[in-house]
Formats: sequence, structure tokens, C-alpha cells
Amino acid sequence: MAITKELILIGLGMTAVGLLIAGILYQRVSEGIDKRKYPPPGQLVDVGGFRLHSTLIGQGTPTVVMDAGAGAPSISWGLVPSEIAKFTRVCIYDRAGFGWSEPNLKKPRTSQQSVDELHLLLTQAGIKPPYILVGHSLGGGNMRLYASQYPKDVVGLVLVDSVHEDQMTPQRWQQKEKELWLYKAMGIANRFGVLRLVGELNLLPYLQDIKQEIQKYPPQVQAMFDTFKSYCYRKHYWATVYSEMATLKESFEQVRAVKSLSALPLIVLTQGAKDSDMSDERWQRWQELQVNLTSLSSNSHQVIAKKSGHLIPLDQPELVVDAVRQLVERF
Repeated sequence: MAITKELILIGLGMTAVGLLIAGILYQRVSEGIDKRKYPPPGQLVDVGGFRLHSTLIGQGTPTVVMDAGAGAPSISWGLVPSEIAKFTRVCIYDRAGFGWSEPNLKKPRTSQQSVDELHLLLTQAGIKPPYILVGHSLGGGNMRLYASQYPKDVVGLVLVDSVHEDQMTPQRWQQKEKELWLYKAMGIANRFGVLRLVGELNLLPYLQDIKQEIQKYPPQVQAMFDTFKSYCYRKHYWATVYSEMATLKESFEQVRAVKSLSALPLIVLTQGAKDSDMSDERWQRWQELQVNLTSLSSNSHQVIAKKSGHLIPLDQPELVVDAVRQLVERF
């Protein structure tokens, strides 16, 4: 039989379909292996059709509840929770779609949605107030919103280089819009095992940069990299990142509505070392906005993490621990 153009196209089509099927199978089998290799250390709590992962350690009151930054799992707190657990009880959790928590992509991943789900998690798990809330970056905005909506439950707040609703310029919003395409592409690549394959071949810059960065941290923190990498390979991870970033404007407007936290004890931890990707103008603006966060409460003060960039929980974990200790001792 003569090989015609039509036969070649059919052959190529069948090969492409075969590769897609193989990629899907590779992804599913690998996800199963990851689940057995990296089991959740805490409990999975049903909050209405999906489950959130939370880990409760230590004894005492108030309970410290911690929320990580954008796209970040609870393990990004590094050694902070275990140190706080030496003097009170700590609850760390993964927002829906991150870490060991199941996704909830039926709802936009706004700050308000995260607050609603966290409140339901604490209720369902029987983790009763009073709470000291600790939020890093975007988690800071979430915790600020939570404190405003459940003031009787919250006796202290630590904002760790927290987001501010006025931090974005029009140019940076445009940049974020472009990044959304990347997140969507990563999500598609994840479904067919492409992202996992590229990552395991050490050809994914995102993971390589993280692996390089954590070399300066203690061995216990470095050991968390493989666990974090397994999260990034899950099919829903990038779809959740996309939703969280696509709704960032809405989240910032929700946070903007919180004008005052009255006299709630508040500590604002701020990076004191400029990140390499920050311009001088952006750095100056960030410092001003961090000072502005202290105006949320008449009972607040700021601490500058002189040796830290944005990742204060990893660069100077003792400052986060000390801030929490101050609030516990004042309770």
C-alpha cells in the first residue's frame, strides 16, 4: 500500500492521541504514588463537599491559627509552628486546592471565600476560640478579614509582610494579567503529565529556583522541597493558583472594607531587606503601606525583620514566634 499524505496524518493523529493517553496515565499513577509517599500529617475535615487539611499541635490557649501566602501550602511556615507549639496550641491549615486540602473550584478563590471556609473548618473540627491569627502575605489579608468578621473570637493578630490593598500599580496589574496565561498553561500541562515530566528532568525553572533558594535554610526546611514539589504536580494546583490570582482585585476590595480593628492587639512584621526583584520605588511604597497597616488598630506596633526579604517565616522564624509569644503572654 502506498503511503499517502492522508495515512501520514492519520498516523500522526493516532500517535498524538497515544501520547496524551500515556501522559494522563503517567499523571494518575504518579499522583497515587505521591499520595502514599507524602501522607497528610493532620486531619482532613469535611466542610461541605470537599475536605480541608489542618494540623493541630501543642497545648494551651489561645489557639494560634496560621494562613500562608498566595499559592503556598502550610509547610511554607517552616519551623515556626513547631516552635510556637512549645508554649501554646497551633492550627496550621491548607487553603482549598493547596497542600493536602481538596480543591473547591466551584467558587472563586477570593479572600472572603477563604475566610468562610476557614471558619467552617474551625467549627467542624471543634477548634474553639479564642484565636490569635497569623497571616503571611496574602494570608495576612485573609486573616485581617477574618478578624473583622469574628471580633469576639479573635484576641490578637500578626501580619507577616502582609498584602495591602493599595500595593498594586496599573503596570503591575497588567503584569498579573499576563501571568494568568502562564498559570492556565501550567494547569493544562499538568493534566497530561507534561509538567511532572519536565520537572522531574530538572527543566522547570520555577522549581529549580525554589530548590536553589532553600539551600540557605536549615536541613528540616530543605527536606520539605520534595513534598512541595508533589503539590505542584497535582492537577488542581495550578487551576487554584489561577483562580486565586484572577480574583486578587476582588480580594483586595474585600480587605479594603476593613478600616479598623478597634483595639485588637496587632503586630505588623515587615521585611527589612529588599528583594532582588523590587525597584527602589516599589520598596519605598511597600514600607509606607506596612506602616499604614498599623493604623488598623489603636493597639499595634511594627517590627522590622532586618535580615529578611518577603519570606520572613523562613529567613527569621524567631521573629514570628516572638510576636506570637508576646500576644499569648498579653492574653
